[in-house]
Amino acid sequence: MKLALLSLIVAFAYSVGAATGFGDTVIAVTVASHLYEISFLVPALVVLNQVISLYLVARHYRNIDKALLLRWILPLALAGIPGGVAAFHVLKGNILKIVLGATVASLALLELTILIIKGEDWERKEMGKVQSALWIFGGGIIHGMYASGGALIAYYAARNIRDKKVFRSTLSALWLVLNSVLITFFAFTGRIETKMITTAGCMIPAVIVGIVAGEWLHSRIPEYRFRVLVFVILLLAGISVFV
Repeated sequence: MKLALLSLIVAFAYSVGAATGFGDTVIAVTVASHLYEISFLVPALVVLNQVISLYLVARHYRNIDKALLLRWILPLALAGIPGGVAAFHVLKGNILKIVLGATVASLALLELTILIIKGEDWERKEMGKVQSALWIFGGGIIHGMYASGGALIAYYAARNIRDKKVFRSTLSALWLVLNSVLITFFAFTGRIETKMITTAGCMIPAVIVGIVAGEWLHSRIPEYRFRVLVFVILLLAGISVFV
């Protein structure tokens, strides 16, 4: 029964991930934490995320903004991961997670409100270089700590990448690299276990369903509604982190 419920959760979460390029791990962890321990879920879901990221990168690699990814986003995010991994073993309590969740939720709500009031013809000013660097580097730190830094980086991307195809493909390529680093870390620290691998393997059909559904959704969502959906997911992700 638990595996069947987890399959449904994964299918839904990864359909969102396939449609937008982010959010699947946060959604799946938030809901599935009622069934399994988070320490068990995170490595399994990060492994599954690699499947969807690899598919999106292989299928839609032409839409990746390679210059933006390689010269800006990836170096800053990678630079933040070691600090996040170290902080995970030093910091105690949930204060940082509460602050992170509240910040992401508040900003997502603000952007969502502005989008709805201004309408689809309004264009939000892009972030400056310093602000962008802080969000991406901070996302790398949080990704190293909790494997959930995607919300910070997705917020930056939602402000600076206008095309939904470029947004999805570029973020998918980023997760492919960042999660490879995390999986290596999980393996060295003994968090890759036989039960986890078996559970992840059982979820592959659900991930495939999610990919098919997500591709269908992505092709049918207009740009404006796509941006609204991104900020709705960020709002829910932020709330889930501190709740």
